[in-house]
Amino acid sequence: MSPDLRAAVREVPGGVELSVFCQPKAARSALIGMHGGALKAKVKAPAVEGRANRALLDLLAGALGVPRGRLTLVSGEQSRNKRIRVDGVDVESALAAILSALDPLAEVGRQTRQGGPTEAQKFRPDDLDGNGV
Repeated sequence: MSPDLRAAVREVPGGVELSVFCQPKAARSALIGMHGGALKAKVKAPAVEGRANRALLDLLAGALGVPRGRLTLVSGEQSRNKRIRVDGVDVESALAAILSALDPLAEVGRQTRQGGPTEAQKFRPDDLDGNGV
């Protein structure tokens, strides 16, 4: 099941504007999915001296396949909730690029949290009766 990204992408003259929730100082940089109506992104960089903002713009430029210079931080410089303008991209191509760039491991984590048993839950101690079943 793919997340509905339309809430996070809106058309503006000459491009699109993305609503992004950015989590700094993560283990790795990746686009995760949706969070409160915004695209959720994790970046390794800390939120110090604009490093997380630069890392986020680099991540999005790579995901969208556009030069970094086409992205502008419109608002949220010191907030986790940000608006980013991307020039020269239409809504449909932005949605397709973001969807293909979403971290597949994040989808597995969401499925596990939504009620499927984890590997630890699949193991039952009474399975250790010595017959390998």
